[in-house]
Amino acid sequence: MSLRLVQRLLVTAATAATVAAVLVAQAPAAMAADSLIDLGVDSPIMNGPDVVAGNDRVYASAEDRIVAVDARGVITGTITGLAGARGLAVTPDGTRLYAALKNSNEVAEIDTGSFSINRRFDLAAYPCPGHLSWSGGRLYVGYGCGSQEGGVLSVDTSAAQPEPALIASRLPGAPVVAAAGPTLVASTNNEIDVYDTSGVEVTLRGKIGQPAYDLSNAQDLTLTPDGSTALSAFGFPHRFDAWDTTSLALVRSYGAEEQFPGYPQAVAVTPDGTSVVGTWTSESSVDLFDAATGEKTFAYVDSDVEVLPGALTTLGGDVFAVVKDPSDRLNLWRVPGVGLSASTLTLTAPYAVDALAPLTLTGRLALADGSAPGEQRVVVSRRLEELEGNGPREPVAEVTTAADGTFTLTDALPAAGRFRYEALWDGTAEHRWSRAYTYVTAAKVKSSITLDSTGTATAFEPLTLTGRLTLANGAAPGEQRLTVTRHAPNGTLLTLSAVTSADGTYTLTDTPPAAGGYTYYVAWSGNAAYELCYASRYVPVAKAPTVLTLTGPEKSRVDRPLEFSGTLSGPGLDPSGTVITVERTVSNRDGTVTTRQPGVRLTSDGHFTFADTPQAGGDYIYTVRWAGMTSYQAAEAGHTVTVNGAID
Repeated sequence: MSLRLVQRLLVTAATAATVAAVLVAQAPAAMAADSLIDLGVDSPIMNGPDVVAGNDRVYASAEDRIVAVDARGVITGTITGLAGARGLAVTPDGTRLYAALKNSNEVAEIDTGSFSINRRFDLAAYPCPGHLSWSGGRLYVGYGCGSQEGGVLSVDTSAAQPEPALIASRLPGAPVVAAAGPTLVASTNNEIDVYDTSGVEVTLRGKIGQPAYDLSNAQDLTLTPDGSTALSAFGFPHRFDAWDTTSLALVRSYGAEEQFPGYPQAVAVTPDGTSVVGTWTSESSVDLFDAATGEKTFAYVDSDVEVLPGALTTLGGDVFAVVKDPSDRLNLWRVPGVGLSASTLTLTAPYAVDALAPLTLTGRLALADGSAPGEQRVVVSRRLEELEGNGPREPVAEVTTAADGTFTLTDALPAAGRFRYEALWDGTAEHRWSRAYTYVTAAKVKSSITLDSTGTATAFEPLTLTGRLTLANGAAPGEQRLTVTRHAPNGTLLTLSAVTSADGTYTLTDTPPAAGGYTYYVAWSGNAAYELCYASRYVPVAKAPTVLTLTGPEKSRVDRPLEFSGTLSGPGLDPSGTVITVERTVSNRDGTVTTRQPGVRLTSDGHFTFADTPQAGGDYIYTVRWAGMTSYQAAEAGHTVTVNGAID
């Protein structure tokens, strides 16, 4: 069984002893309320699949196959390799099934015991058989390819080699046909032809349609078991109509009060003729009406699955339909418990909450006969409604109702978004199952983050940044990956990373590659439950310090050469080719004189040397200076030499 789409449909017939209801429910796989049977076919077409019931079996056509299921929805047989299986019909005793094979222009007669083909009726002269109905020993066929002319014919299935008998021709497309009692009806684009089948020849009683009734785009047509009333589903008007097949008068309409509920898709009558089921294309997808009064007894709003045109039938107290999901997968929908007394399940919850915050749901189970439900098991699940499709369903709880049917449970939504909560009661032998749903929108929890720097910041020296990620609901963030971006003064960007500790604190170390103003941005992207957050910090980075040294002799004499050496160093500094300036200041009895000496170029390791020869005695002060660079501070150093006069 496919669980690709677990949206469910429940249709309940209202009889003198039953209460009508139609309900679509998304039931957990373990529940028995309703089920989807995967027909094994992807089909983009809208018209074609059919479903009929007979002798405790249901048969569904789906492109190249016919699938048989028992009353419980368990597959009992499959015939594949068919050339475009379309309309189906089954004899009242359920022993023979007929299938229109559109692509091979045949009708196949199938033995339902062995589920094998007995014989094929060649309809090459009447191409594209599409719709079938069996009554009174004859099979009625609506044929026609697309917009080409079609018609209606009959086949005497009791004959050893039956010959098709043409009833009507030159009709637009393949008419939808239905036969019961002494009546045959055929519905084309904008009218219904009503025939009398009680005589040797089929005779036309009359036509229903223009100009008295504005009908167009026939989708489905059926008859009450005695053939006295025809039920139609036309694309327009937007309603289901009941017609007297003798007077050809409109008896009543179903759903006419709706403000465009959608386009009618399929119509069915319960076996006892007391209820009418109609399906629509819009979100108001299924309605149930009292056949006698036209009163709507239940309406369901959902659009996850769509019943295909004409693909609706009943078996005992159950309803079956061929449906298509958004991925064009065909499924057979089994809806049990139609004949049981109704139940009503309600579910309420807050409209809006924060993700992860506790929320309380309340509900109530009520029985149509007014009796107290007592302790009953209710299953609650939820799913996230995403933009495209729906998220997976997750079980929330199994709760037990109080004696009066009330129940309460607490949950917390794991993420932000719009969630659909569903409650399902599986029913009893006396009361039909029911389900309810409600929507809760969860908002993301706010988050915040800080970013600070510790100590002073100097180029080429490690800088420590610290901060804290805080969640508004007080939860511990745990280990969360942060993205840190460094904006350097020259416009370049560098992405770093950090991870928070359990309490949300984090530490990050960076080494600025130059002096200037840096801006650090830290961001946490958040997750399904928490909002993203970010912070920034401007950090001025000072130039790196440098050290300049100078060494030489302490004393000397006039005319004796002096030799000096030194180094320039700084973190990460490459001084190769750098020039330093040299000044000499001489103080003696003639005064103080400062002169600029030739510049000195540094080696790659920052070393330098120079020499000087004093010409007079005195105190000589040698000063070397480096002007610095963009990211390095200037530096200078000095050395004093006492120079004595010359020796005579």
